[in-house]
Amino acid sequence: MPRCTYGDIPDTFPGKVYLPLGENILQQFLELGYDHYNKIINDPEVAFFKNAAEFLNEKFHIAVQSAKKVISGEIKDPENVITTWFFPPVIYVRSDLQTGSTKLIYGDSTDITFVAINDFNYEPELLLNGHMENGIPVDWWYILGGDEVFERRHLKLGMKLREIPKKTKNFTKSGGRILDILRDVRNERTPQWAESNYIICMIWICGAANIFAEPSNWNALAAGWDGVNAKRIYGLPDTQFLFYPWPPIGQLMYMMRRSDFTAKMTGLLTSHKLLIYGFEPRMIQFFKENVPRIWEILIKNLKEKGVKTPKQTLGCEPPDKKKLKRGEFDWGYPGGARIMPYEWGLTDEEIIGGIYTDIDHETPEEPFYGKEHIILRGIGR
Repeated sequence: MPRCTYGDIPDTFPGKVYLPLGENILQQFLELGYDHYNKIINDPEVAFFKNAAEFLNEKFHIAVQSAKKVISGEIKDPENVITTWFFPPVIYVRSDLQTGSTKLIYGDSTDITFVAINDFNYEPELLLNGHMENGIPVDWWYILGGDEVFERRHLKLGMKLREIPKKTKNFTKSGGRILDILRDVRNERTPQWAESNYIICMIWICGAANIFAEPSNWNALAAGWDGVNAKRIYGLPDTQFLFYPWPPIGQLMYMMRRSDFTAKMTGLLTSHKLLIYGFEPRMIQFFKENVPRIWEILIKNLKEKGVKTPKQTLGCEPPDKKKLKRGEFDWGYPGGARIMPYEWGLTDEEIIGGIYTDIDHETPEEPFYGKEHIILRGIGR
């Protein structure tokens, strides 16, 4: 099948303008075509959001169980266990750094509900809530788009929850209005935390998919910065991701330069060490069974392009505001050898399942990065 162009994507597609901000998601659209991606997201037989909720549920479960084992002392080496960060679940953290990093950014007791917006129709399709207590992940729940919760109306405005993003077309206003509705839902489900901080995180689902396709934690965090700063830095109509209200120091951190933010966050979460992917078993199953063409692209990219080193991520030059307006979507990275995990004699599942390495932004450049850099493989314990 011939490769599509950006111009082939219909201008009526709400998420089109944000695709160039994610080099992975744009590649997937251009290789698979708009119609194929539309089917992935919206075909009832694929049940994208139901299946996504299931693998996200596993991610949250593993994070909570790992935290319990760290606290109980069952895990003797938490510095060698990688788990989902919870806030947000597209990012990973070293188990011994989970509590400190979360408390620093989100406070002592916090709920965040992630509102996943369908890029094709502005509809919220999934609500995913996580609760942190004293920096420790302790509880989570999710609600799919067919639930009666999406029919609840804003008391003052009369809009149903499912109508708010499309009618508002502004993530800040949408977040505030959805928060008004969901506060009662949160309190009904977990009344013991009714006084906890409560934050809404608005996300375009294609933006989240772009981060999941990033093969390194360094690039994933940088992509998160791009999404939050889509409007301020890149001149797009709105943000791809938005917290409402902002956590205590969250907005200050996202005001940093892209490279400074990325280095600061990887320091907080993995002591700057590089993690290659990190898909849990259910997530791998989802990709292979439900979106096999995307799985093929992930594997092909790893084999052909490898993984950028932290230095290459810090030296990245994204397409700026002017280039985006001109339709120039190339991402510039410094030269030099990349990390090629397929030269380490590992299987697809072993590589995509997560490889924690000792490579950081101070690692001297090497002509070949061998498997001696591996600290551990796999997510959670």
